[in-house]
This record gives sequence, C-alpha cells and structure tokens, in this order.
Amino acid sequence: MHAPNVKKLVLCLGAATLLAAGVASASRIPGERNSDQQRSSKSSSKSSNENQYPNAKRNDPKTDMPGALGTKLNKAQEAAADGDGDKAINLIDEVLADKKVTPYAKAFGLYLRSNAKWEKEDGAGAIADLKEAIALDALPNSNQFPAMYTLAQFQLQEEQYADAAKSVDQYIELSGDKKPEAMAVKANALYRADKFQDAIDTMKLAIAASDKPQESWNQILMASYFELNQYDEAAKLSEQQLTKNPNDKKLIQQLASIYVNGEQNDKALKLLSDAKSRGLITTADDYKLLAQLYGQAQKPAEGAALLEEGFQKGAIQPSYEMYKLLGDSYALAENESKAIDAYGKASPMAKDGEADLLRGQLQINNQQWAPAKESLTKALSRGVKRQGAAYVLLGNAENELGNKSAAIAAMEKAQGYEETRQMAGTWLKMIKGGGAPKKK
Repeated sequence: MHAPNVKKLVLCLGAATLLAAGVASASRIPGERNSDQQRSSKSSSKSSNENQYPNAKRNDPKTDMPGALGTKLNKAQEAAADGDGDKAINLIDEVLADKKVTPYAKAFGLYLRSNAKWEKEDGAGAIADLKEAIALDALPNSNQFPAMYTLAQFQLQEEQYADAAKSVDQYIELSGDKKPEAMAVKANALYRADKFQDAIDTMKLAIAASDKPQESWNQILMASYFELNQYDEAAKLSEQQLTKNPNDKKLIQQLASIYVNGEQNDKALKLLSDAKSRGLITTADDYKLLAQLYGQAQKPAEGAALLEEGFQKGAIQPSYEMYKLLGDSYALAENESKAIDAYGKASPMAKDGEADLLRGQLQINNQQWAPAKESLTKALSRGVKRQGAAYVLLGNAENELGNKSAAIAAMEKAQGYEETRQMAGTWLKMIKGGGAPKKK
C-alpha cells in the first residue's frame, strides 16, 4: 500500500479562490472618479478642476449637452444610485433616441447605461455600451479614461482576458496613467489567459510601483510561479508573507502546498508540525494535510495518532474520506487490527466498495475468513476497480471456510481479468485437485 498522494489532495493554490481577487469594483456610476482619485481629492487642497491626467496623449474634446437631455441623464444617474436600473435605462434610451442628441450626450448616456446593465448582470450589454461610448471619442478625459479602465475590469470579470489586457494597455498608453492597480488588472488577465511569465513580469511592476500592494496581487504572482513549476520562487514569496503574518493559517497551508509540489515534503511537515505546536492545526483540512504528510514521510503511525486526536477533539467529523485516511495510515503503520476497524467505519458512508476490499484483504491476512467473505462480497456488490483481486481474495476465504464450489466460482470469475488470470488458474488447479497452493 502506498502513502496517500499529497500532491493531489493538499489545498493547492486554486484559481477559483485565492486568485479571483484583485479586480477593483466596476459597479460605480460611470463618470465618477475612482476611489484612488477620490482619496487624492480629499487629501489635496487644489481645485476640483485639477487635471487628473497630466500625461494624457488625448486633448479634452468640446462638450455639448442640451439642457433637457442633461436633466434626463442626471435623473438617470440618480435612479441608478437608488438601485432603480430599469428607470435609469428607460431615461437613457429616451436621450439616445432624441434627434437633438449630441456626440457627448450620446457617449455619456452609453456610459451611464453600461453601468446600469452591469448592475442587472448584463455583462455583454455593458461591455458593448462602453465600447461604443469610448469609440465616439466625445467624453472628456475625466470620463473617457475611467470608461477605458472600467471596460478592462468588465472584460476581466466576463472572462475576456485577452481583451482586458489590451484595454489596460490602451488606457495606460492614452491616459499616461501607469498606476499599479491598472497593471495588476492586466497581470490578472494574463494569468487567466495562461500567459504566466507575462503575468509575473507585469505583476512585479505593479507591486514595485505600489506603496501598499494588495494581498491578491501576491497571490496572482505566486500562482503564476506555481503554474510554471517555479516552486522555489513561489516559496520565497510565501515565506516573506509568512514572516509578516506567522499565524496566518492560509499562508501556512499555501506554503505547505508549495513545498509538497516542489517535492520538499520534509519542509512541509516541519512547517505544519510547528503550526500544530502553536495551536494552529484546528480544522479537518488541517489534520488531513498533516496526516498525509506524515504518510509521505514514512511516519504513518504519527499520522494515525494525529487523526485520532482530531476525531476525539471534534475537529474531524465522521466521514468516509477521513475514516479511509485513518485506515490507510494504520495499514501503512502495520497496525492491521485498527486499520480493519477504521475501514469498517468508512464502509457505511462509502459510494463504492474500495474500503470494503481493503478491509477484506487485511482480514484475509489475519485469517478472519468469515468476516473477510462478508467484506469482499460487499465490495464486489458495490463495485471496485480491482475486481479480479477481489474475486481471488473471496475465493481464498471461501476455500478456507470449506466452501469448495463457491471458491471455484470466485476463482473462475477472477480468471476473466488479465491481472489475476494466472494466479486464479493456479488456485483452480489446486482446489479442483483437492488442495490449495501453499502459502509462502
């Protein structure tokens, strides 16, 4: 029996959890400045008309808004702020259909409507409106560039990763604003587009340019290293984070996962053992990962003891998976009686017969013929991957119980499987001849 494969079972970095963060909120009402600009405004005594994009390659166009249309757009903006998206869209549609609509009024209306559609979970419609508003090139820079940045965010969340990266590039190129948040959005898009090295290079720039890099940025950088099997780099980054937050369980599990995938199981075991000594191993997942690592380190008895502790403390609730792991740990530790008991507890919760097969095999080893027959019969009725092996074991049990015809029937079925054909044939010759193969 092999130790449980930790690589497949540890809490590895997942793109759907740790890496989904990092996208600034795109639900603000279009036309408003983003949160960074708002903070800058609060901390500055300069005029509210200050140019937010001094390095822009685009000059502000002339804006022309008929009064009646402006009034409707203001009402639409208020309706959107109050959560009445339908009313906002209806008002905007009236503006867009008006014969007197100007390029600026149309662009601003489309900008507002894109947000209303986004709030109604119409991502495709929101993106289409933003693209059209930007293409009109009629908004002032204070609206045009936030529209471009918001478009990148919408595209990222709608899984249009290549388009999102392109939109960020266009934003930076035209606005001259190389804020780290924009580069982080691009890095996120590149990561999700499986362009991991590009994601690494871009995220490094974002982190270096920021006074307070977001935690999610480090996660994307680390995951990109992970995908390229650059475990040493991922470990360095995770170790740096853990130094700052030594009691952060997520970071501990993350670093342990990196060590395991980098085939540094000793480091992973030491890390988690230390965490346990500090009272940080408290959940079923914590116990599971550490027990698996004990198995990998050829210390299955310690893993079994750890799991027993978890059950006793109530940290581990009864489940097939955990009882199966307990049985595997005891089996590896050659404590067959306790392994049989653990597999027996796993059996009622099982969806197949794998635990029953393992239990039956150990019962055969311990000459518990009748219990073995029961376990193996149940295993076959539920379904197992190694059916030939199960029939050989069942035939063995039946033969020891003196059920010659049942033993022959089981061995004949075992002959139908390539892996057990020869073994079953040898047994059949002996059984039919009145004896049984001598055990080595």
